[in-house]
Amino acid sequence: MIDQKTQELKDMKTNTNPFALFLTTAAALMLWIGNAQAQEKYGETPEQQELCKESLNNFISFYKQKDYNEAYIQWNKVNERCPAGASQSFYAYGLRMFDKILKTAEEEGQTERVVALQDSILMVYDWYMENFPSTNKHPNNRCEVLADKANDYYDFYGKDSAAVANAWLKEAVDCLGAEADAKTLSNYYITSFYAMKNMEDDAAKAKLAEMLTEYLTLADYCDAAIAAANEAGDERNAGIYEKVKGNIDQVFVTIADCEEMVPVLQSKYDESSDDMVLLEKILRLLNKKECTDNELYLPVATAVHAASPSSTSAYSIGINYAKAENYSEAFNYLEQAVELCPDCGDRATYILKAGQVASFLGNAYKAKNYANQLLEIDPESAEAYMLIGDAIAGAAKSCDDGALGMRAAYWVAADYYARARSLGDEEVSARAAKKIANCEKQFPTVDDIFTVGKAAGDSFKVGSISGCPCAGETTRIRVR
Repeated sequence: MIDQKTQELKDMKTNTNPFALFLTTAAALMLWIGNAQAQEKYGETPEQQELCKESLNNFISFYKQKDYNEAYIQWNKVNERCPAGASQSFYAYGLRMFDKILKTAEEEGQTERVVALQDSILMVYDWYMENFPSTNKHPNNRCEVLADKANDYYDFYGKDSAAVANAWLKEAVDCLGAEADAKTLSNYYITSFYAMKNMEDDAAKAKLAEMLTEYLTLADYCDAAIAAANEAGDERNAGIYEKVKGNIDQVFVTIADCEEMVPVLQSKYDESSDDMVLLEKILRLLNKKECTDNELYLPVATAVHAASPSSTSAYSIGINYAKAENYSEAFNYLEQAVELCPDCGDRATYILKAGQVASFLGNAYKAKNYANQLLEIDPESAEAYMLIGDAIAGAAKSCDDGALGMRAAYWVAADYYARARSLGDEEVSARAAKKIANCEKQFPTVDDIFTVGKAAGDSFKVGSISGCPCAGETTRIRVR
């Protein structure tokens, strides 16, 4: 007797087993269908398929050889011979090819050809989006391509194209979120500004409100990208996003002063006063612009802090107390702001304000500590050096050793002010110069230094005096 396994094998070989025959036939059919589908994307007939694949291979080959003129000829053949969805490379490499040819045409001053190439590029973008809205590697391919199209459109046509480019960029950013590239984020905010400038009053106000709230979202995207790049050790990409964030900040500073901005935000607050996400955004904007002297500020800050104590709300309330000259309470909240913000984007602002209030309260050591924290974030912070100078000058009496100690404190303070003057902008430099002049009034006379056996220009080390914020620092003797 033949065993069951042997019989099954015989049946499969002789196609006498109906189930085995079905499996064999089905597998062959699926393979055929798959191959047929794979081929059909290149054309309906074998001849068309062959011509399409030949042209595609030639196009990619010439492109990779950087022979863009020949690549262009082959690209046209692909366009003629292949179905629209035959190859993603047709569009991806094609756009890069057109960009190379366009740059050459621009360099050679071929005005008419430049216009024709720009039109072609925009058309290829449309084909690309239509035929490859998503891919395995790029599920949001349409959004990415739309962003590239908008960026090129704005590059081609400038400010006059801002409204159209902005609409496309908004769609792309809304789709991609934090995945949007640096140029897209930058151009989106810039084109928003130029689009707003050309709008009528009501539309312009609505656009301004949109730009105010979206500023925070874009800034957060940039901060996340910078952090990710730094973590990966990618200094170049971190620098790119730092520059983009700076561009966005410049636009934000330009779009509205407090007088214009507060009514817009007040309207949004009146509409949704229980929307905590909105209130937090409003509070961040008011702080960013330093629009704290208005009726909107305190209720927003109080509501946010009551619902969820945070660095932002603590800072806001602290600033409000400082304006009311209640500096003890102000410092209490500003300290909270720093503690609640170990790595947030506004940490430097919180540290600076806490240090300034500490200096005003006469707590020189805390002021210096905050200034040093600020220098850890930005080693060239002019405001940090101003703060150290203020702390030392304000506590100069604590350095009095009966000789030159108190005078020496003003030398050291002037040193820090001079450093601030060299690093700061025009406004900071002017403040620093005034403070240096005030310090100079406290410098000793020639007779004062003569009595202790010193001369102008000598090096001087401040003694270890308890309570002196500059004890142990070395400076240079100067006279008034």
